[in-house]
Order: sequence, then structure tokens, then C-alpha cells
Amino acid sequence: MSDLIDILACPACLGPLTTATDGVECTTCGHAYPDAGGYLDLGPASRAPGGGLGQFFLQDPLHVPRYEDHTRTSFLAIMGDNWENALTPEAEDDYLRAHLTAAHAPLLDLACGAGRWTRTLIDHLGLDRVVGLDLSVPMIDAIRADIPGIRIVRGTALRLPFATGSLGAVNCSNALQLLPEPREVLREVARCLRPGGLFTTFTYRQAERPTYRYFQQQHENTFGVRSFTTSELMSWLSAAGLDLVDLRSPAGMLLLTARRTA
Repeated sequence: MSDLIDILACPACLGPLTTATDGVECTTCGHAYPDAGGYLDLGPASRAPGGGLGQFFLQDPLHVPRYEDHTRTSFLAIMGDNWENALTPEAEDDYLRAHLTAAHAPLLDLACGAGRWTRTLIDHLGLDRVVGLDLSVPMIDAIRADIPGIRIVRGTALRLPFATGSLGAVNCSNALQLLPEPREVLREVARCLRPGGLFTTFTYRQAERPTYRYFQQQHENTFGVRSFTTSELMSWLSAAGLDLVDLRSPAGMLLLTARRTA
């Protein structure tokens, strides 16, 4: 835990953390965070389900396997117009391997879920170079069972429990569209990245065809899964201090890499 504490920060005041009897505590404000049986709980006190897709799948242990095996693939087709496999799982993994190297450690897999991309990143970079963060306890339980020794914390993307400039990279695959206030999430990501650090993400592009846009909106209204225009994402990245490095748009999806400016 000692190497992890070096990059963590109190989500309440961003002060440094120190080891306590049953977890960690902030040396600035004194707030205590428990060890939840193998991972630090730096998230909000309430563990009640959120709304939208998360309420049904991400908080219920019985639905985690279904989400991993079926729902994610279905949403890739529906939200991303990926009916002809313009983006395959292999291509997603290749994109991460092409842009992220050991020089970008420590790497945070933000909203890591049950570990679909965390496994790829660990295989590529090593177990000790990757940290996972998720808000869902069932997802954390699932990833810990699947990847022994994984360094993971519970926390919220709107107040990342990491010190300013402490991370070499942040990845957020197939999750930005589920997070509240994604513009503010990008600001938090940029805060935690050191100068030159990279942000990679895979999310959904807002459809231009009116009929498909209507189809997309029905799922946004029902499940709370957003889609983004390229221009709004570019403006949010720029406002956060992130410069675009690479952008690809297979079918209705977006893969991008951005770099933290000095």
C-alpha cells in the first residue's frame, strides 16, 4: 500500500494521506478512509445505486457477468453503430498498446469496471504500473477476483483521489459516456496528469443521421448513456489543458489520445 499512498490524495481537500490502523487518513483535514478488505474506499459514504445503466447492472453482483459478456457488446453496436464490427475488441486493445508505454506509469484505468481493459493494460505494462478506480463495489469485487494483486481504489471520477500531477496516464474505455459531468471529469483527469501525461478514451460519437440520432437518443433517455460531438469533446479537452494527439472515428465511435500541456 505504501507505493500507492505516494500518489493518492484526500478527495475532500487533496491533502496527502498517511497509513492509519484501519485504512488511511488525511494529514491536512484529518478525514479517515477505511480499508474495505483489500482496497481503500475513497469514495462517497453512500453506496446506493445511481441512475440509468449503472442502477441495473453496475451495482448488482448478479448482473456483473451479464454486463461484461452481453450488455457492453450490445451497447457498442447500438450506441456506436458498430453493426459491421468497424471496431473490434482486438482493435481497441491495439490502440491502447500503441499509445501507452511503461514511461506513462503510473497509469490509472478510470471507471475500470470488472477489468476488461485493465487486464490489457496490465498485460502490456505490468501489474505494478496500473491502478484501477471504480465506484461500484460489485465491479471492484469482480476485478479483484479476476486479477489477483490488482491495485484498486473505490472513488468518484468527479473528485479523483490522486495527487495533482501524480499520474503518467489515464485511460477511460467505454465509460466516459456513463460518468456525470464529463467536462468536469476531464478537468480532474488533467489535474492528476503530470506534464506530458496522456489521456486515452473510447466513447461514442453523436450520430449525424437524424433517424439514427433518434435511435441513439432513446437509449440516452432510458439508460443515461451519452454520446458526444467531436467538437464538444475537443473544446472540453482544450479547456482542461489537454492537447489532442490522435483521433479516430470508426462508425459511430471515438478513440482519442490527448496530452497534458506543461
